Amino acid sequence: MLSERFAVVIPAYQEAATIGAIVAGCRAAAGVLEVIVVDDGSADATAEQAQLAGARVLRNPENQGKGASLARGLAAAMALDADWVVTLDGDGQHRAVDLPLLFACARANPDCIVIGSRRRDGHGAPRARYVAKRVADFWVSLASGHAVDDSQSGFRVYPTALLRRLGGGAGMAKRFAFESEMLIEAGRIGVATIAVPIPSIYGALQRHSHFRPVVDITRIVFMVARKLWEIRQSRR
Repeated sequence: MLSERFAVVIPAYQEAATIGAIVAGCRAAAGVLEVIVVDDGSADATAEQAQLAGARVLRNPENQGKGASLARGLAAAMALDADWVVTLDGDGQHRAVDLPLLFACARANPDCIVIGSRRRDGHGAPRARYVAKRVADFWVSLASGHAVDDSQSGFRVYPTALLRRLGGGAGMAKRFAFESEMLIEAGRIGVATIAVPIPSIYGALQRHSHFRPVVDITRIVFMVARKLWEIRQSRR
């Protein structure tokens, strides 16, 4: 690859307090072609703050869910001349200063999905979230056909070629199960994930997470069960 450029996609809902600094940090990272923020129907100044920081902003007229926002952002990113597409959350949980770590891993493993994994110090997370995510890791790993470390981390690098093969996630789950479904579908075509350790940041977050451990993990488990059934049927 000659350009080795990265497009960044950030789904955001009510993130006016943090989105500007995150966009600025991403734009400052070497190799970043463009930062795309998908404002998922926010009622605050998320879109305005993202634009002021230099992001290209796509606005959903109403809240559609993280998965729907990611799919829209990925579609826009695939139209750019980038080799990889990076996703990260807009709440400050992921640090733009860690982008070079993921970029280096992606360059060394150009056919894999790179995940920024918080497992090493994940015990800093609220216990309900920690347990829920370990449950999700088990089921997503089972359906993906290989061990996936921190399957619920939204800090990722996808090869653009892979995203095109997966249709950018169009038609997949609209909410938090989207990211798990992407890993499973990638695993079904032989694409593995590689984990890069990153810090887990919870105490400094300026709002409560939109992730609901019981409801969202239940949705993920049901989605995985459906995928396992599909895989079994396809092998008959």
